[in-house]
Amino acid sequence: MYRIAVCEDAPRTAEQNKAATCHALDGRGRIRGQDYDVDVFHAAAPLMERLSADSGAYQLLLLDIQLDRDNGVELARFLREHEVDASIIYITDHPGFALDSFPTYPLEYLLKPVDEARLAAAPDRQQRQHRPKRPVLRVGGRAIPLDEIAYLETAGRKTAVHTREERIEHAVPLSRLKEELQGQGFCLSHFSYLVNLSHVTQVERDALTMDTGE
Repeated sequence: MYRIAVCEDAPRTAEQNKAATCHALDGRGRIRGQDYDVDVFHAAAPLMERLSADSGAYQLLLLDIQLDRDNGVELARFLREHEVDASIIYITDHPGFALDSFPTYPLEYLLKPVDEARLAAAPDRQQRQHRPKRPVLRVGGRAIPLDEIAYLETAGRKTAVHTREERIEHAVPLSRLKEELQGQGFCLSHFSYLVNLSHVTQVERDALTMDTGE
């Protein structure tokens, strides 16, 4: 069974997020109690205790960024440090915290009220993100492993693909690449830049530092 945890300190909002999640999954032909289930937590501590006891209790976490006396990003960082493998979706009305969430590798970042279409697509994106086969980006006759790409940059109507060793020009515009790559560990940090989160070493309010030194 696909198990989801919603962590939101406002009871009404928590129930709204739960209802949106159920509605999204029901719309894809999934049956609650048979194919999936959703638990609600109103504070970080109970969820942390649950996952500390069983790291595989949930496959997807829907976390508010600003919990009462807690911080959703700090909770996510704790879970990553304790090797909890659940995917994370942030649901918040504070878009300014998006940069802070990058090091926790979120699957999605949704603003309230929840976009049910994007929420419904999360399980499929999660499956793509966990494929065992090493994914690649095909540029001309080359297959560039995604984990070797530090970031992609808009270059006119084309895309510049940056690895540690080289800059490769790709004829496909970034606007066409971002949807697929955002489900595989990349994040749009600016409309012109799609960064590989595994290559980010430092996050500031208005800048990212990559392991290439850029």
